[in-house]
Amino acid sequence: MLAYWYNAPRHIKLIFIVAVCGAVYAANQIQPLSPIYTVVSLILGFGLQVGHYLNSKISNNKSYKSSFGLLIKIYPIFIVVILMYLLPVQDKWILAIQALGFVLVGFFLVSIYQNRAKRFE
Repeated sequence: MLAYWYNAPRHIKLIFIVAVCGAVYAANQIQPLSPIYTVVSLILGFGLQVGHYLNSKISNNKSYKSSFGLLIKIYPIFIVVILMYLLPVQDKWILAIQALGFVLVGFFLVSIYQNRAKRFE
């Protein structure tokens, strides 16, 4: 999925970002997410991009390249497990939508900023 995100055209990215923000807003109207969980979710989203960036910078002849690649592939599963464990029991699915939405927002912020065209040199 991340490979598609990096190759997707701008309008597809914009549509996806607006849809995620709309889902987070709609879920927030039912049960707001605590700011602590929001910050944790954003940090986990930043970690998605940082892991992908580090994986792309490791040369192919390093012995730990495949192990790190495997870790990057299972990191999204860890995010879901961690968030589902940390969230309160009451209205857990609404809070999970928001938390996973904020993970995606954190990922979007870092990935779009890092891959933007440079204006000045």
